[in-house]
Amino acid sequence: MKTKRILSMCLAVCILFTLTGCQLAKEDAGETNNGDRLIGVFVTKKYLDLFDMEGYLNDNISKLSGGGEIILDGNDSKYQGRLYATLKTRTLTEEKTGEIMNTKEFIFDNVDGSSYFAAKIPATEDEDSYITSGSGEGISDRHSAYNYGDEENSTTLEGTIYLSPSYAGNTCYINPVFQSVDGSVYATAEHGGFMVDGMIGEGAVYTTTLNETKTITENGKSKVASFSIKISLVVMLAPEKIAIMQMNHDSVIVSRNEYSPGELPDTLNMEMATAYLIVETYKHDLGGNLVVTRSTYDRNNESIDTFYCRDDGICVKKWTQLNWSKSNFIH
Repeated sequence: MKTKRILSMCLAVCILFTLTGCQLAKEDAGETNNGDRLIGVFVTKKYLDLFDMEGYLNDNISKLSGGGEIILDGNDSKYQGRLYATLKTRTLTEEKTGEIMNTKEFIFDNVDGSSYFAAKIPATEDEDSYITSGSGEGISDRHSAYNYGDEENSTTLEGTIYLSPSYAGNTCYINPVFQSVDGSVYATAEHGGFMVDGMIGEGAVYTTTLNETKTITENGKSKVASFSIKISLVVMLAPEKIAIMQMNHDSVIVSRNEYSPGELPDTLNMEMATAYLIVETYKHDLGGNLVVTRSTYDRNNESIDTFYCRDDGICVKKWTQLNWSKSNFIH
């Protein structure tokens, strides 16, 4: 397997968010995975300590007995462990019809983190195999693209993690996730985590891209399979209050409601006279100054998106559907 690792530095520093618009792609990551394919990432706040130190020491004890030293380098890949995901069935209920549907997904049990990967769900007696791109709520703005042809297969994933200043001093580890030829899914530890600098303002961005290209055989025919995932880390001030104003055609306020972040209703009904909405988000910057951002929505929008900040410092996007059925539509 060949995974290219490209490093583009915007500034000669190592602290996250003092870099803007940078890209990182892994070179030769997973070279010893014997045909296992890169399928995504598992992002954690803590380092995945998967190294088999006992096995390494047992194999290198002779170096110590002679008064030498052990240096961990690129030759220790066989001691790097794996964190395996469990295939689980999740039951979903359609809100309007009450219809129940079962879906399968790979979960990393008992480890805090946000996963985003495109895994192949194995076939059963009742259904064929299929690809699912599951992700944790901590990854927003998700986009996926799949292209399967006679000569090439390609998969592209993109997502964004919004980090508040309260995340400062912590490290973000973007651990690669692979799928074995037997269908199992596992993560390996990413040693080069990214520490967040708490002095950087809202909007700072760091981008990591992992690419893989390899030749596979399907139905006796060789083809090129490529995979790419881009994860952007973006600084966002934690929302403190959200106000929604319904406006009429003369830009007069029809109604105004305030919500705590994350507490907006799943569906927002428009008043009869509402022509458009103004959504205000109230925050405070690092200097304690009030910051208010505004977005407008009209009948062309089916939903609005707002954010709330979790205790771990990650800001999560919430969607609210807009019900325009009762409002007048006057040009």
